[in-house]
Amino acid sequence: MDIWGETMEYCFSRLKDRVLEAVEDTDLNSLFTGLLSIRGNTLVTGVGGSSVVSCYVAKVLSAKNHILAEHRYPRDLLYGSLSYWQNVVSCSYSGANAGVDAAFHNGLQKYLFSANTREGARPLQYKVRDEELSFVSFAGTLIPMALAFLYYTANDQKLLKEILDTEYTFPVLPQTNVVEVLGGTENSVAMRFLDSTLCEGALAAPVLHETYNYAHGCCQLNDRFHNDLIWFPADSSYDRLLQSELPGFYEHVTQFSPLYDDEVINEFASVHRMMYLCKAMAEAQGRDLSKKVVPEISEKLYTYQWED
Repeated sequence: MDIWGETMEYCFSRLKDRVLEAVEDTDLNSLFTGLLSIRGNTLVTGVGGSSVVSCYVAKVLSAKNHILAEHRYPRDLLYGSLSYWQNVVSCSYSGANAGVDAAFHNGLQKYLFSANTREGARPLQYKVRDEELSFVSFAGTLIPMALAFLYYTANDQKLLKEILDTEYTFPVLPQTNVVEVLGGTENSVAMRFLDSTLCEGALAAPVLHETYNYAHGCCQLNDRFHNDLIWFPADSSYDRLLQSELPGFYEHVTQFSPLYDDEVINEFASVHRMMYLCKAMAEAQGRDLSKKVVPEISEKLYTYQWED
């Protein structure tokens, strides 16, 4: 059944305003103080759209606080060693799902980056005036990312608005059922968004490649199945070799050079741009990512309450 109340077009028409309303309503001093207080090795967790937030917050904390911060999925914390970690930051709009439960099932210092609070966790709270009702999370992903962006940029709201004011069109769109995504650690947040959204929106099956690892046989996949490619090139001799070879090897190559020199700023702008790419892909396929009809198994898995 369709359980979502807004169209994709409406969600995008409200995207900038929803982000700026959250900036206006959130106690930025309290949020920034909370983020600044995070010291020591830190795990940052999230699932779905919040996994994109988690990847971005980890980059922000590493660069701004000069600490070791890494994104993990919540379930990873139940199975991996936590002996080298002091903190866990759970990114979740609701703050009350099974992923948060798993992330907090340990003795680490707990922080919750959320629109809500939770007993036992230090709040990194933001305010949402107009809740988005969309299957694929656009404002729900971009709002906490924007607040982390402002923490990193010393509250540069002018730059934030410059990024949010930009809308994108794409002369070439990926069209195959399998889409390969090629990039590196400097693009990891944008690649995480594509991995999540191409799957959740049933737009294509994404296959992610690290740029240099691609040289170790990964081109075999396209040689057999004839896929399209989304590529984040860097400025290197290897990337220039790829530039000369890839357009003739793939039928469609959608290429995204950096928008900003600073990696953390560029990742925020890139996720914003990838939202427009996924919107354009959905429109070309006659899909609405906000009013997605979910199969019964999806609802059953999403609402399952873990017992062990």
